[in-house]
Amino acid sequence: MTTRADTVVPLIDFTPRDAPAVCVVGSLNADLIAYESGAAIPGAYNVGDRFELGAGGKGLNVAMSIAATGLPSYLVGRVGNDMFGHFILRALTSGRVNQDFVRTDPAAGTGVGHVRVNTHRDYDTCVVPGANDKVDAVDVAAALEEGPTFSHAVLQFEVPLATATEAARRFRASGAQVVVNFSPVTAGSREVLPHTDVLVVNEAEATALWLQVAGPDEPLTGRLWAMADLLRKCDGGPRDVVITLGDRGLWGMSRMGEVRQYRAFEVPVVNAVGAGDSFLAMLVSRLAQGIPFLDCLAPAGAAGALACSRRQSWLNRGDAPHLNEMVQDRSVLVPARTRRMAR
Repeated sequence: MTTRADTVVPLIDFTPRDAPAVCVVGSLNADLIAYESGAAIPGAYNVGDRFELGAGGKGLNVAMSIAATGLPSYLVGRVGNDMFGHFILRALTSGRVNQDFVRTDPAAGTGVGHVRVNTHRDYDTCVVPGANDKVDAVDVAAALEEGPTFSHAVLQFEVPLATATEAARRFRASGAQVVVNFSPVTAGSREVLPHTDVLVVNEAEATALWLQVAGPDEPLTGRLWAMADLLRKCDGGPRDVVITLGDRGLWGMSRMGEVRQYRAFEVPVVNAVGAGDSFLAMLVSRLAQGIPFLDCLAPAGAAGALACSRRQSWLNRGDAPHLNEMVQDRSVLVPARTRRMAR
């Protein structure tokens, strides 16, 4: 059955509010970002145009953006007792992220993301996990036992998979909605699915996770909605599913089986570092404010696009007017592709 999606998007307001807190369990990295100049030099050598040191990591980026939207934002993770760790803690303070459950690891150094951005504004990253690999169930338990009541928990896989699995299980048992960015998808990632309420993946991650569920001998489907439908219903579903497609937009499928597709917002691209994290943070922030899942997709897509248009990897409190202007662009919705799948 084909239906037209509701295009009325509730106002985006980043005013600080007294609301249930959101907890992010994830990575904290010092991002060492080199921008290539494009100068042609023989051999394995590239002259950079500029260099930046930034606070990053998927966990930090998401927590900073959620705090910017005005919601209480808590972060569970670890840094090292080094210059990078001190730099990150100052950034969290500036971003008004609660650090009660960010531990300074006595033995491991702060995680590092070595990011290289090419002249097309694409990037690759070499991540040295450092203290992120030490985040464990004790860190998770501290947040649940000593922190406030959390409406939502946000997870990704730049911390050990066992920790992510335990966090998903325990937060869900506590009554929180669990939003999992399956990034990166590694062997065993499927273990987290039974504890996942909202699944967020890009196209490559969706394919990798689909193969874990369907089996390596299953012919790979070319239809994203069929892939999303399997991920929606399997392993303890139904759940909400988002598949992001970069400059081709996104697909969202609600746990009830309704599909909505959006084209990408057009922005001048500086780099795509943190785009997925800003998308995820806006999605969670809207969900935490009680907005229906499918109506969260356009603001989330706008937030991801906005992150591509600048060097910073998270949202700012002054972004609400720009985002409201972006989501008024009804041309990004693809109504002809809206459908409802069988339950």
